[in-house]
Amino acid sequence: MNSNAASAGGGNKILEAGGISMTLGWIGVLATTAFYAASPPEAAMPHQPFQLGGALEGAKAGAATMTAASFVGMFSDIVLATGTLLVALELARRGRGVAAAGWVAMFLSVLIFTLVDTMVGQVLVPLAATQGGAGAFAGFKYLFDALFLLGTIAFGAGAIFALASDCRVDDPLVPRQLAWIGIAIGAFGIVAALGCFAHLPLDLAVGAAVGLGALVFTIIGVKIARDARA
Repeated sequence: MNSNAASAGGGNKILEAGGISMTLGWIGVLATTAFYAASPPEAAMPHQPFQLGGALEGAKAGAATMTAASFVGMFSDIVLATGTLLVALELARRGRGVAAAGWVAMFLSVLIFTLVDTMVGQVLVPLAATQGGAGAFAGFKYLFDALFLLGTIAFGAGAIFALASDCRVDDPLVPRQLAWIGIAIGAFGIVAALGCFAHLPLDLAVGAAVGLGALVFTIIGVKIARDARA
């Protein structure tokens, strides 16, 4: 086997591992999204306009589902971050700089959501149950909301750059039709998150973008792993 063939084979192994890790991670994110959806949005989402009373009561009422979202999400995020970074590194090695940059942006988004998922159940829920903890709860809730929106924007921008690159090459990592769907969801998430930063009531749209993105990228993870193994 010549060096080029060996290099290609090694790259395929990296993509296979990345695709498998991504698939497992995104499946976890789908489950996490379901727990978020079952929780009161005033507490578990970057709800606009911000209402401290509603957020406090929501964190108390939704303690079980918010804690479940936290537990599933923060471990799934670690697996997902690993897979996303592996794909980014392999694309960078192949000289596909724009696509690699997009995957790195999505990797950063996962790191941000690791903090978000940790906070939702491990910080907000205990603070809501703490006597006199309203002030601390408010501060962490503002941070939670900002990180949630920032993570959504990073994911959306990363998806656009990564998948738009696939629409312009002869051997795309992701099929073009699937890439266009991912691009549309990424753009939708960016618009919804920016709207929330402007205090528009678009938090449910942000959640929908994350859920749809998780579904599409689960399929993408499976496709990457299968193609790399073939």
